[in-house]
Amino acid sequence: MKNIKYIILLLVGGLMASCMGADYAAPELTPDHSPWGNNDIKETNVLTIAQLKSKYADVINQSSFTQIKEQIQIKGIVTGNDEKGNIYQEISLQDNTGAILVCISGSGLYGYLPVGQEVLIALDSLYIGGYGQQAEIGGVYTNTNPTSSGYGTHSIGRMDRFVWDQHYKLIGTPDKSKADALKEVFDLSLAGDAHYLEQNAGKLMTIKRVAFKDANGRNVYAPSDGSVTLLANSANRAMLNLSTGTATSISTNTLVVRTSTYADFANTILPKDTLDITGIFTRYRNTWQILLRDAEVGEGKDLRKSLPPFYTNDFTTNPFDLAVAPWTIDNGTLPAGITNVWSFDSRNGLKATAYVFPNRYETHARAISPAIDLSKAESATLTFSHTAKYFGNAKDELQVQVSTDKQNWQTLDYTSYPSGNDWTFVPATIDLTAYAGKTIYVCFYYNSSKTSAATWEIKSIKVD
Repeated sequence: MKNIKYIILLLVGGLMASCMGADYAAPELTPDHSPWGNNDIKETNVLTIAQLKSKYADVINQSSFTQIKEQIQIKGIVTGNDEKGNIYQEISLQDNTGAILVCISGSGLYGYLPVGQEVLIALDSLYIGGYGQQAEIGGVYTNTNPTSSGYGTHSIGRMDRFVWDQHYKLIGTPDKSKADALKEVFDLSLAGDAHYLEQNAGKLMTIKRVAFKDANGRNVYAPSDGSVTLLANSANRAMLNLSTGTATSISTNTLVVRTSTYADFANTILPKDTLDITGIFTRYRNTWQILLRDAEVGEGKDLRKSLPPFYTNDFTTNPFDLAVAPWTIDNGTLPAGITNVWSFDSRNGLKATAYVFPNRYETHARAISPAIDLSKAESATLTFSHTAKYFGNAKDELQVQVSTDKQNWQTLDYTSYPSGNDWTFVPATIDLTAYAGKTIYVCFYYNSSKTSAATWEIKSIKVD
């Protein structure tokens, strides 16, 4: 009986297979016949993206929205998507004239809308508007948060996935080089220009020779531990401009790199390198917000360290009292028996002593640097090479001070004091970041008494 049942099943299976073989075939996938979108859309009445944005400039610039009621289309290349999680439920679409964001309620958009995919969009019945004046195509968002001041208000938002499916058609196969060909270099000198902002917002662009201000080898792109203020679950990172040879801050009111805490690279350490950063340059009102498509890894070199120092002097070859390095001396009130504290030694540099055989004298004398301009600095470090002997307490007798007016002096601790056992020069450093943005004076402040009068020698100084 069992054998008969198996024979019947085999016959039925064979019959079904023969029917499928005659009448069923896998769909033929051609450039004009994708399994995604609406293949019935015919290309007609296509506007450039710039023309579309110009047509609806009022609602975009007013951060309002409206429904498109014309049989018009746009066509462009996908330059950014949600592949790495930093661009959420939207794609950036660009042609040779401009760019716009297309907002879609759905995930995994990169699966069928990869970077380099050309897309035709039929705009009739879709919505267009501005979110913080960033041009977007999508649907209508309703604020349903009862605790929000904007409860019940409407704005441009994401369109339903089903609606989207009826309004787009894929053209050809993805070609990343097409997206790369649209990439432009961001002109930082025009970052605050309203026309430049309006024309270029949404584009794939590269900003050259910048660095993350907060990069210290520990900070990450978008931590969720409370160490960085988050806006809509995203961290805005400030940037430094290094294109001029000096690290200058780019105002966060002008430009930031914006990273979601949900991005795949949110917890990647910020590179300390000088970078050429590529991303989608969106806007929120008058601020550029760069949306990275992936983490920037840099070139392996922190060019901030190779910038010219703010000040440098080698006292063994450049005496402190020459006109090219106008250091000044304030010896204070000198007791009888000593004529000076500070002097120049061609072998060991700047030298201070209050010992004149066979006596030690009480003195308080300063060697004061010329003005050091830190107005464009984000951070600064003082480094000097020194040695000393015959002191009692180095922290009291061999001081380094900083002032902004040469009147009020602040004593700062430094990292390495001489041993006092020999004449070995040691490097010492002081963090001057607290003085970034100011013009300062540095002084070496020598103190001696009738029982302790050191000999202090300083060979070189640098502020960078």
